[in-house]
Amino acid sequence: MNISFPEKKGKIVFNDFSIKDSIPLSEQINDLKEDMLQIEFPNNFILDVGWRPSFDINGKFFIYLIKNFDWSAPVYYSNAKDMPSLYNQISLAINKIE
Repeated sequence: MNISFPEKKGKIVFNDFSIKDSIPLSEQINDLKEDMLQIEFPNNFILDVGWRPSFDINGKFFIYLIKNFDWSAPVYYSNAKDMPSLYNQISLAINKIE
């Protein structure tokens, strides 16, 4: 994944994101899974990225920004069907961090 967030000082705590931009998602089915990426940020923010349903090309990426471990009330929630949209949604989520 080619995304940076130097101004927010995030720390990747889980990274099983192996999707390649140059390969169609349909050829990477085995890498489309629910738990792909988690980044912790200051002030108790967590960015979580995954694919649901796992291993199903008809699924989509889900992007959550969580504060204080309150998964029932995300600060930001979105989804994306392709890599350009995923990058955009991750940037929008990161911009919500205080």
